[in-house]
Amino acid sequence: MLITMEDELIYIYFQGKASKDLPIGTYPDVNGYLLYSDDNKWLGYRLMRTVRDHESITLPKIKKIDYPLFSGSVEDADRYVELKFDKDTPIKEMHEQECLVDFNEYGIFGIEIIRKPENPQGKDELVKYFIEP
Repeated sequence: MLITMEDELIYIYFQGKASKDLPIGTYPDVNGYLLYSDDNKWLGYRLMRTVRDHESITLPKIKKIDYPLFSGSVEDADRYVELKFDKDTPIKEMHEQECLVDFNEYGIFGIEIIRKPENPQGKDELVKYFIEP
């Protein structure tokens, strides 16, 4: 994963940012949750396979990851996709946070999050390995 952050705007890339296979579509208003550890570290994101009002949608699977996961993990399940920056750290809190999901013929390209002001930024100790230099 590669993550770019600018204030409340967060983008999580699975596929190469400069890839020739750019997104061909976007799902807006996808339900999700920012994940935090017990010591307030931002731990990851859980992308639900539903949109506003929790209506089910068919999101593509993640078929291609062009960036290293380091100690992180990606779980592509039936009801959600869960990204953790450290697979061994348990989730303590989840804060509701919608996102946009970009996709192409290789599945999910990336996730755009505009963090709500009421959601904590969290400490960046776990995510720092994924942030674009």
